[in-house]
Amino acid sequence: MSMFASSAASFQPVISEVVNAVDRQSFVGPQILPFQPVNIRKGKYVKIESNEFDNDASKPRAAGSNFAQLTGEYTAATFDCLEYGVENALDDINTAEAETDALLDIVSVAASQLADDLMVGHEIRVAAGLSAAGFNSTAATATMSTVATATPIADIGSAVLRLNSAGIYKNIALVIEASLYQEMTQTDDMRNLINGSGSFFWSQDQVARVLGVERVVICNTAYNAALKGQTASRSAIWPTTSFYVASLADGPLSNGGIGRTLCYTDRGGDFVSETYRTEQPPANVIRVRNSCDEVIINASAGEEITGA
Repeated sequence: MSMFASSAASFQPVISEVVNAVDRQSFVGPQILPFQPVNIRKGKYVKIESNEFDNDASKPRAAGSNFAQLTGEYTAATFDCLEYGVENALDDINTAEAETDALLDIVSVAASQLADDLMVGHEIRVAAGLSAAGFNSTAATATMSTVATATPIADIGSAVLRLNSAGIYKNIALVIEASLYQEMTQTDDMRNLINGSGSFFWSQDQVARVLGVERVVICNTAYNAALKGQTASRSAIWPTTSFYVASLADGPLSNGGIGRTLCYTDRGGDFVSETYRTEQPPANVIRVRNSCDEVIINASAGEEITGA
């Protein structure tokens, strides 16, 4: 039920449902840099450097001598949550028409569209963050489209081993754009295994096991570069010639992973929906906002494979 009063006119159905010109997208940004609440808008977090781990510090102690001592090395990184928001003014005339001529709660629809617009922005920033993260970069053996010589299994397996040698063992995932994923599954390297298994199709879980990762994150999101009301011009957000092998973790920063979306929640949750009234013109305004910073907390936890 709408939070605004509907027109008193009798219902004359023009359409009975909302018709969306596009499907709602499945955003992967929250899987890659998960939302983590913070109670301050800007500040610092502590990073324990990799040289503090897995040291052979166990030494025998002779009578009367001291135990072996270590000194800790800690660094700090900063974050600054910026506020993002978008509004939609629902003129009283449009609201009355929409809620009279259709079984449509225009408020809910508008809020959902605004939230999706915010998520598009988050997705773009996550993709840009990974591109600029400074991960170790290695060229693929061959492009995926070169089906006879591409070796994604070996390329990804080698990336996993490089992460292991850097002390990263958990939550390792393949992050790959959708069309590149399809090309990968059509390489001889992959198809030989698929045919050998007697299956015509592999699930993502099966592909992950073959590649030696825990899961596959397929990035299929796009954004509309055109202004509202203009002909849509949709572009892919994620790169189509490179991909990532990275540790993805959520929860406290101590859980590891390449990064988080730090979300300042003292003014609400990860996303906040608000309404207010304006009389010039007479309209109810819907606002959706959030305040966040997408941070890479460990560049050593990711590998980039280029030239794919």
